[in-house]
Amino acid sequence: MSQNVFEIDIQTLHDLEIFPKYVGEHSVISIFINASTIGGTDKLNDIFKNPLTDANEIEARINAIKYLQDTDINFKANKRTCDYIEFYLSQPAKPTSISKIKAIEKKAMYFFTGDNDFYIICRGIKETLTLLLALDDLAKTPHQSNLPKLIQELYLIIHTCLEDEDFVFVRKLFFKKNLNALDIARADYLFRNQGYQRLKTLLDIVYQLDVFISVSEVSKIKGYSFPVVNKSGNRLLKLQGLFHPFLDNPVPNNVEFDYYQNICFVTGANMAGKSTFLKSVGIAVYLSQLGFPVPAANMETSVFEGIITTINLADNIHQGNSHFFTEVSRVKYVAKKLALSQNILIIFDELFRGTNVKDAFDASLAIISAFSKLRKSFFIVSTHIVEVANELLKIKNIKFSYMETSFNNEIPSYSYKLRDGITEERLGMWIVKNEGIVEIIEGIVNGESD
Repeated sequence: MSQNVFEIDIQTLHDLEIFPKYVGEHSVISIFINASTIGGTDKLNDIFKNPLTDANEIEARINAIKYLQDTDINFKANKRTCDYIEFYLSQPAKPTSISKIKAIEKKAMYFFTGDNDFYIICRGIKETLTLLLALDDLAKTPHQSNLPKLIQELYLIIHTCLEDEDFVFVRKLFFKKNLNALDIARADYLFRNQGYQRLKTLLDIVYQLDVFISVSEVSKIKGYSFPVVNKSGNRLLKLQGLFHPFLDNPVPNNVEFDYYQNICFVTGANMAGKSTFLKSVGIAVYLSQLGFPVPAANMETSVFEGIITTINLADNIHQGNSHFFTEVSRVKYVAKKLALSQNILIIFDELFRGTNVKDAFDASLAIISAFSKLRKSFFIVSTHIVEVANELLKIKNIKFSYMETSFNNEIPSYSYKLRDGITEERLGMWIVKNEGIVEIIEGIVNGESD
């Protein structure tokens, strides 16, 4: 089924840490790298690079992974078997015909000289038969009524391949202890020539199942939930018990968007957790578009056509641009994308932090007011300029939230909970005073005076 390409860029992938920027760096994909096979890991990478935009395809993958989590199926992809089959299939000099005489000659040569090529063929056939037998057992009943659509489709492909007239004789080899020379020649010709593409298709199904099973196991261990795809046509995003997947002891939060409140304006002091919350929303939406479980107690969402975030925006020193100009360019980029599709999740963290407070106030007010007229996309904007929030109160489709901070004996305490409303808390000067910077400078001055 053809689908639109999901709109996402490098900045957003870096902001949400979907992929590692260097080996060993923590990332969202690393949470799910638990496949048994190399092919499964490659398949996971391919899935992560291609978020879906079709509601039925997303729902089908969700249902498949959930089924595998809830059902004890007697199948586990074997790394050794799959790796060796791939190695065997990649061997040069593929057979172009079946010759009984040549087959007997090869087997005799191996018997007397230990020919390595013949050993690779024999073991490759043995490993392939082992895999085909496991798949045959798995897909004996491809039309079971309780099977999710995607699992049913995969089982049907397996069943159809193994029932093909070219594969019929293979069944006779499943339990045969010693293959004769003709058995080896026929099987080798089928696997590496006549039925090569079908065998590669079966391997691809093995890798898909490997990914789905491993993702279901990760989900169960980490307490993730399966998103519910809303296909009513009404735009909505509802997250309950949302948390950031990198945290050991995360604080869950709730957030909800719909047509009537499609902008969430978040205020809060430095270090109160605004950025972490914004990233959590972006990660959950990204995973839902993959058809994967999400780090939340519950999630209901309509399908998005893209995510664009501006969280860790770096200066473009190579072009000589200021941070503020880079921010303006980013907002312009978002506006152009919205002109093409208004079904996008937009996240801005500390909008226009790269300029003076007056310009930041005016620019933030103008841009957010303009965004509020676009009702089909959802926006999350955080800021420490509380005055902007007060000016936006009259716009009905903006929901105001803040990350809670309290003081105990003049020491700030962060609950990391999202509350309704606008906070006036500012911690900049408290942090400066707490670090004793002024005292250090005064000490230097006094030392020079002496």
